Amino acid sequence: MSARLLIVGLDGADGRLLDRATMDGMLPNLATLRSRGRAWRLSPAPGVTDDSLWASFQYGVDTGEHGRSTYLLEDDVGRRRFAPHEEIDRDTFWDRLSAGGHRVAVLDVPKCRLPRALNGIHLADWLVHGRYFPAPISYPEALAEEVVARFGAAPPSRCAYVQQEPLDDAAVETVRRNMLRSVEQKRDAGLHFLSREKWDLFLIGFKEAHCSAHMLWEFNDPSHPKYNAERVARLGNPVLEVLKAQDTAIGELMAQAGADAEIVVFSTSDFAPNGTMMHLMDSIAARINYAIAAEADGRLISSLRDRVRAPRNYCRSVFHSDDAGALRVPRRLSDTDASHARRVERVVELARELVDADDGLPVVSAVSYPAFQQTGKRARSLPQILLHYRVNICPSVVSSPRLGRISARAPDMRSGNHSPGGFAFAAGGWSQIAAERVRTMKDFASLAERVVTRESISLEAIRG
Repeated sequence: MSARLLIVGLDGADGRLLDRATMDGMLPNLATLRSRGRAWRLSPAPGVTDDSLWASFQYGVDTGEHGRSTYLLEDDVGRRRFAPHEEIDRDTFWDRLSAGGHRVAVLDVPKCRLPRALNGIHLADWLVHGRYFPAPISYPEALAEEVVARFGAAPPSRCAYVQQEPLDDAAVETVRRNMLRSVEQKRDAGLHFLSREKWDLFLIGFKEAHCSAHMLWEFNDPSHPKYNAERVARLGNPVLEVLKAQDTAIGELMAQAGADAEIVVFSTSDFAPNGTMMHLMDSIAARINYAIAAEADGRLISSLRDRVRAPRNYCRSVFHSDDAGALRVPRRLSDTDASHARRVERVVELARELVDADDGLPVVSAVSYPAFQQTGKRARSLPQILLHYRVNICPSVVSSPRLGRISARAPDMRSGNHSPGGFAFAAGGWSQIAAERVRTMKDFASLAERVVTRESISLEAIRG
């Protein structure tokens, strides 16, 4: 059978690598798609997590509107909530298409809230990076069990925030084999469901580029401090090999979708050598709190007892990601906008003074302010401050004259991590026109709705 619109999400595939590898022929099917249509870079906000990016994709709104900065939502006093539980009643763009009578298939879009009844099928958390649920779930309910029985359970993954031990050659080969097996499973399931009927929307996500880049980025990036030319010559580049396997799968899916199908393929981000200060952030926030309190009453940090008794209400570290630190700066009842802004800036000023004790260089490369810079009804629930760490640092000790020396054991981190970016391809007259306004992940929802409903609107409406 076929699809009116086929969308393939390459979760975490490095946009720069996709761009380069489709220009030099290493990814022939995506290169053909590029030659038939258009290709362009995406422009996400700095520090946006993959949880937030995928929420924007599903709901068609920016982070300030949907409010999911990570999968854990945390308020000013430390109460944590699981983001998908807060979103159970929200409509995705495929819900809206289903309600309009369109037939939809959604397979493994990452970071989804619970599937609900719709005119089609929805499988979640089978082969994805960062599962939200203990096991695959679906609508209809029996679909998840059918998929696992027919195509197999997810291969083991070692893609966690902290990599417990370096990957030796045998472990690299195991990761490669598992990722290639996962691509095969997803391809087979995609071809199976594509062949069953004519779909208005067929949406499928591949996770393997995300996992391989986290674990094995040093094989792809000569600037990585762990890059080893001899090892790359011996073992190859698993990151690129996974992309090649995904490219082959995309070619087969496009063929199954039919010659008249509109095609959209995208990635969510770029990648860079990993670095973190997550192991230091709680202590940094505590030290900032004491410093601000000490300034207020003229005291100096004179003893360990003073530090222990330091107040904790000026700022607090909240969970975000391993490449940026998030701080909440609670707003008091007596605060004006101006007084709250001054406190935020004081926290930032103190954080920016911190340097790596080993090289003396600042550890914060940039600062953004999600709660102030984002717009939407949930923007105020976002962290007030994001401290973007200098790429590829993982210090054991940081210091500044006013905050003193702060230390903690540095963890063994994953090889690569997200950086702002992403890439997209579109082929087919309607998709290319609709894609003219796609700049961030939220814009794909509008693209899909406009292309699928094209019978009821004009080309001029899609363009404008």
